[in-house]
Amino acid sequence: MQRTDALIPVLTGALLLLGGETEALGQDGPERLQNVGLLNVEAVTDGVMQAARSAVMGPDEAGKNGPLAAVGMELAVLYHQHRAAGPNGIQALRESRAGRPKTSGDDRLSAKSRIYSPLSADGQHVTVDAIATEDPTRLLSELQELGLEGGATAESVVSGRLPISSIKQAAALSSLRGMMPSYARTSVGSAESEADSAHWATDTRTNRGVDGSGQKVCVLSDSYNQSGSASIAASEDVQSGDLPGAGNPEGRTTPVDVLRDDYDGTDPEPRDEGRAMLQLVHDIAPEASLGFHTAFGGLGVFAQGIRDLADGGCTVIVDDVRYNSEPFYQDGPVTNTVDDVVNSKRATFFSSVGNEGENSYEAPFRSSGESSVINSGWIPHDFDASSGTDTRQAITIRSGGTFQIFSFQWTDPSAQVQGSSGPDTDIDIALVDQNDNIVVESSRSNDVVPVESIEYTNDGDSEATLDLVVEKAPADPEPDSIKYVYTISNEVGGESDAVVEEYDTGGATLYGHPMAEGAMAVAAAPYFNTARYNSGIDSSAILEYFSSKGGLQIHFDQNGDELPAYESRGKPDITGTDFVDNTFFGADIDIQDNDNFPNFAGTSAAAPNVAAVAALIQQARQDLSPTAVYDRLQSTAVDIRFRQQLDNGSISDELDPIGDGVDPWSGHGFVRADRAVPPPTGVQITDASVEASSSGSCTLEVTWRKAGTEEVDAFLLEHRFFDGAFVEEARIDAGSTTEFARIIEDLPVGRHTFRISAIRNGSTLATTTTSGVLRTEEVDVFAYPNPFRDQVNLSVTFPEAQSGGRNVRIDVFDLLGRRVATPVLSREIGDSESIDLGGRLPESLGSGVYFFRVWNENFTATTRAVRVR
Repeated sequence: MQRTDALIPVLTGALLLLGGETEALGQDGPERLQNVGLLNVEAVTDGVMQAARSAVMGPDEAGKNGPLAAVGMELAVLYHQHRAAGPNGIQALRESRAGRPKTSGDDRLSAKSRIYSPLSADGQHVTVDAIATEDPTRLLSELQELGLEGGATAESVVSGRLPISSIKQAAALSSLRGMMPSYARTSVGSAESEADSAHWATDTRTNRGVDGSGQKVCVLSDSYNQSGSASIAASEDVQSGDLPGAGNPEGRTTPVDVLRDDYDGTDPEPRDEGRAMLQLVHDIAPEASLGFHTAFGGLGVFAQGIRDLADGGCTVIVDDVRYNSEPFYQDGPVTNTVDDVVNSKRATFFSSVGNEGENSYEAPFRSSGESSVINSGWIPHDFDASSGTDTRQAITIRSGGTFQIFSFQWTDPSAQVQGSSGPDTDIDIALVDQNDNIVVESSRSNDVVPVESIEYTNDGDSEATLDLVVEKAPADPEPDSIKYVYTISNEVGGESDAVVEEYDTGGATLYGHPMAEGAMAVAAAPYFNTARYNSGIDSSAILEYFSSKGGLQIHFDQNGDELPAYESRGKPDITGTDFVDNTFFGADIDIQDNDNFPNFAGTSAAAPNVAAVAALIQQARQDLSPTAVYDRLQSTAVDIRFRQQLDNGSISDELDPIGDGVDPWSGHGFVRADRAVPPPTGVQITDASVEASSSGSCTLEVTWRKAGTEEVDAFLLEHRFFDGAFVEEARIDAGSTTEFARIIEDLPVGRHTFRISAIRNGSTLATTTTSGVLRTEEVDVFAYPNPFRDQVNLSVTFPEAQSGGRNVRIDVFDLLGRRVATPVLSREIGDSESIDLGGRLPESLGSGVYFFRVWNENFTATTRAVRVR
């Protein structure tokens, strides 16, 4: 620490007058750096570091105005490392991070937050989140020209895998406002899950007659069937009855609907956490259909995955992933996607709160008036809230331990949000030794997102104490609050790997899309500390020590304007159970657990358990809105009054009281399925499906069954083409039969969704949706509406379903064969997709006939449409 007893106002004023120019310090040179942000640079030469620094800060290193300033130091280091040493040089950076020493805490009793490297295994690509200056579709096309793979957009964000060799060209694009590596983490921590009993779900299935039929529960996580180290493959889970699919011994033969499972990485390698989550769902709701989409690949891929799952008929969606750049104080692109899906698709959404407990520092930014360390002339933050001054926060890391600030943010809006202004304050952070040598630094140009991240691992033989330094650009305003969420490699099973020695304020660590108004944020309590397994506890359950605390407020609207009154979201919403059995994920414990199956720990396990209970509720009352389902879970939950706490690296016998009623640790309490699931209405719509009809090439047959004894007057059948509005197709008299079918003729090729509602006396008793794709033997393309004025869509449907996307280009020609527009230079599409060309056609195109050509190296398809002006 560095402490000054009195603040000198004159000196503060003098420092503020220094203004503008900055100079990177770090007295002993860049070779002393261990990390730049979350990127380990110990294998980087002095020459590469100097080239990267000059490329970001300019040749005189007097600002952040070099040719790579828009992409920041991490990407600049990758670019110059690749130039100097090729893919092997990038792989060396991965290996230096992956090969770090690990401490020997008891992993069985902890929940780890696993961070996934954005670097590809072959050393050629990096997963990025890029921010568009204006039009994200233009930026996507231009980045795809530079080799971007797996591209997707979410508001102003464009995500995908960019060739490292293209970083410099990307930085020069006028359509690019900024770009950063994309870091995501999960909330980790035959087999029959203890959650089935802890949540009273077994009793509920028997007493209510529900099993998830008619529901589709879908998971977003790292991977489904990509792990090379998992002891059991997905096919074996099917054969043992732990997942549905062909060969399932219980006759549950509908396979998991895997939309995308292409996580490319070895740091860490994919562990199929998503498959373990699906096993937990299958235990509680065994007749529900299941689906999966990776959440990795950047914010855009994550948001697109949510949309794709909802479009694929998922009625319940659950995830356990967080990105470091998701805003603390504003609803970001993923949050907005969640709200949109819940509101428009009527899907319920559940998200794990995270495993950071209250590992947070937060305070107003206080200008210290002291000398800067990171950049000459910048203003260090004063950690001391009293009359003294201290510009250092001491942090001790023991040998082999890792301390990480996954996300450091401040009260500024984020340009990730389309239409939002960006930050007006630039802040850099660093860990320095006792001689002010910079050991780790994060110094992005924060004119796009207000985020910094750092990580340090102590490779030495003895503990090390470093100081955190936070500095603000001299001319920028002081933010109302600065805040970071930190992670320690091991906190339990012995001495903690790291200790924040001073000014450890604690606070909320739940942020990002679990704070969405349309989502339920799920906390965790271990099954062995629930009333069903531990009759000696004076609570419905005892919360995990690591379950993240809520309490953050939203400060900014979607335009980046400060709200007149900050919004409190009341998170977490509910608590589920963890440390439950599955076939391969986690480690076996010996606490009231007599089997040899591994136990899945963390809020990543709690969220799918609660999502499965929601599926039972939605089966019982298919007419309930997402809000009504949430109300059932919250209003019937049993209060949690205590949480576990740590004492010098061990779980203490003393419990931490968290109060009666709703609290920022457990929300409304522990979910009880027997209370939350209502008696069925007496009617359910099951086995809904859409198949191509043999009666015609443009015909689909919709079938469904009525279950239950309640009388129904009729079934309302509504139809939607791609994302259009539902239109009434028919009303079918219910009669006395239980099986129904309807043939729909003269349909265009493409994706069709049907909504089936059971009607009695004008009221809707139950509703379900089902969808299918009408195909031909060739790639089919057509424009609609036709004729069109300004708005036109192109439907593109391939002959066969596919798991991955294909890049296509769209050109427009007039009657003379002249190319008059290229509205889509390059875009990845699925096997059947509608492409909105509204706003992409030149205003100069007058009335007339135009030909739209969709093509790539493997096919060409053309359709004609008439424009009327």
